[in-house]
Amino acid sequence: MNSTQKRSVQLTYRSFLYIIRWTALAVLVGGTVGLAAVAFIGALNWGIDALEPFRRGYLLYLLPAVGLGLSGIITSTLAPEAAGSGVDAVIRAYNRRWGKMSIITAPVKLVASVCTIAFGGSAGRVGPTVQMGGALAYWVGRLLGLNLRDSRKVVICGIGAAFGAIFTAPLAGGVFGGEILYRDDVEYNNLFISFISSITAFFVYSVLLGKDRLFAFTPPPNYTFLPYRDILYFVMIGVAIGVMSLIFVKCLSGVERLSDHSSLPVWIRTSLGGVMTGITAIIATPLILGTGVEVLEILTVERMSIAFLALLLVGKIAATSFAIGSGASGGLVGPALVMGGIAGALLASLTGYPAPVVVIAAASVGFLGSAGHIPIATTILAAELFGMEVLKAATIVCFIGSWIARDDTMLRESLVSRAVLHKAPYHFDDEPF
Repeated sequence: MNSTQKRSVQLTYRSFLYIIRWTALAVLVGGTVGLAAVAFIGALNWGIDALEPFRRGYLLYLLPAVGLGLSGIITSTLAPEAAGSGVDAVIRAYNRRWGKMSIITAPVKLVASVCTIAFGGSAGRVGPTVQMGGALAYWVGRLLGLNLRDSRKVVICGIGAAFGAIFTAPLAGGVFGGEILYRDDVEYNNLFISFISSITAFFVYSVLLGKDRLFAFTPPPNYTFLPYRDILYFVMIGVAIGVMSLIFVKCLSGVERLSDHSSLPVWIRTSLGGVMTGITAIIATPLILGTGVEVLEILTVERMSIAFLALLLVGKIAATSFAIGSGASGGLVGPALVMGGIAGALLASLTGYPAPVVVIAAASVGFLGSAGHIPIATTILAAELFGMEVLKAATIVCFIGSWIARDDTMLRESLVSRAVLHKAPYHFDDEPF
């Protein structure tokens, strides 16, 4: 055996060991994050049920102020990094601190996010789970004695696992773990471990909760994507969704700037965000409160007027901006999906498209893909949530919307590409441990 053959055998052996090692690590992280997701959803459902007697009359509109105030007190006292969107916090840790996150972040994020969502704050479940997953994954790596580079890699596993579990979309979760970190790039080398972790977390989540699909609705059985009718139509839908997502990003950024520049204590700022959320619900509709995931189901079975859909969309944008922009703990991914679905229902009503469910589905993932600049993950998400027939329409909307949004994103900590990460001097500013 010559030297070239020996080197080839050695490389093959090392690759085999790498696959075995990282498969085991990814499964371990995925199982851990899947259990954390189950715990979070269980606590959230308990909180929602416990507060059900108070969701009557004027108390319904006062609850967000109480819940967001509690969220602000908890995060400012115990873990300030748990405030706001959880996804941004994980991206910041990955890009600036080798993935380092305090283990206390996970329980604090869980409790604070339950306060925000259960009391009616317009926030999502994915963001909190992603931050919890990233923190738990990092500490799994620390307990196993991983080096700096590998400790950061397992954080990607935690991100993908959290998304895949909560959205019951393991393939989209795998891509999300590598795509969310940058606006114009993907961590291709780490997609394999992100997929394994996401699939594992989805399995744990679906088995323990008995839920393997987030939404029950699918396109009409006789629906077919017709290129001569649908390509140009969904390009226009993508442009409209991109513009609407930009409006949301600007509103969110505006509230965040006001909150960041305020000298008021954090809990007062979040309480004011809750007050504004309650006022918005009075003006618009109580449907804007909470995650709003059930709204997508309602849109597929009930006909709503164009005026009401427009009011619902504006109200959801405002309520989410007030809740998360004020610094309350919660996520942006779920509300963005709901905003897109509302926008899709509005556009389907305006244009008279024969299969409005398809427009709602494509617009929901398109809005999320545009606002978060993650068109690949959201395209796959469309197939997993709504079925393969939506895939063509969703692909057009997701990529056109992301192109329209360009560098404006609801995730302020995401970098342009891996090249920027490697060049950034602040990447090494903080002590990694």
